[in-house]
Amino acid sequence: MIGRFFRKWFGARAKAAVAQERVRPPVAVPVVAIGEATLPGALPADEIEDRFYRLLFGIGPSHEQGMTPVEQATLRRVRDAFGGERFDVGSLPRLPAVVPQLMRSLRNDDTSSRALAEQIARDTVLVGEVIRVANSAYFRTARPVAGLPQAITLLGNDGLRRVVMQMVMRPILRTDDTEAGRQAGERLWEHAERCARACVFLGRGACDPFEAFLAGLASQTGAQAILREVARMPEADALAFSRPFVAALGQQIERLSLHAARHWNFPSRVVQALAERADPADAGARTPLGRALLASSRAAMLDVLVERGAADAEAVLQATPMQGFSQEKLLACRDDLRTAAIPTEA
Repeated sequence: MIGRFFRKWFGARAKAAVAQERVRPPVAVPVVAIGEATLPGALPADEIEDRFYRLLFGIGPSHEQGMTPVEQATLRRVRDAFGGERFDVGSLPRLPAVVPQLMRSLRNDDTSSRALAEQIARDTVLVGEVIRVANSAYFRTARPVAGLPQAITLLGNDGLRRVVMQMVMRPILRTDDTEAGRQAGERLWEHAERCARACVFLGRGACDPFEAFLAGLASQTGAQAILREVARMPEADALAFSRPFVAALGQQIERLSLHAARHWNFPSRVVQALAERADPADAGARTPLGRALLASSRAAMLDVLVERGAADAEAVLQATPMQGFSQEKLLACRDDLRTAAIPTEA
């Protein structure tokens, strides 16, 4: 069940990123060389996002240039339901009770393997997943891992944190409510895997690897709630899904994902990065993790589109000064996403 995560991800840990838990002062977007911005196959960010959200909704392209009255009314209802800072947090999925305590322990390098084993043992599903990952081909142990302490030692804190959060986030993104929901959930989980990987890649040397991983994994956690809200509206069948409407729904998804991260008390730098992702038009000041998340989310969307036949195989995210990464770096990120060697879910 753990897909495409472990190889080539977590090299040397970024020392500066772990010095403080509070949000750093925003830094200016660096000037980068964009000499290859017109590279054949380069797609602008808005085109990638439009195609990705249409894939989630299961709809084709639209020729509408502006929002219809029905779309405007629908968007108002979505914003009323999820747009305010004081919206009903009961609409958000709840994290398992063991997760907050376990994550605090995993952040403390002095926590013993025995203490971790005692916490993980409270959740039998988590125990099984930790042992299963420890026995995966990636670790290639001489003998099968049978016990939890041995598995914890083998994975280490970084590996355990990834296993825990993948288990938590997967059911949030995937749902079995309807066939459309199941298909959207599969695409969302594919995006989460890729976004987490790409965020670590683009943030290397500037961001804490686990925080980059977590930001990428959580970047679309609001999608299912928005999809369900739109689907159950009486006028859903009359929606034209114009480009402005799809873009507005995408922004609501990003904002709801930010609300979720705040509600779950995610690390402050992760919350800040998600806040910057939720307002991509504001490029005046971004943190390193915010820049990495903005580009990695779009790179992951494109990778899903390519896999699903909705974009050319040679397509790449077009570099812009706003994103802060050169075309060469984005090409390297694309190639890194395609070299994952760990098998996807069994």
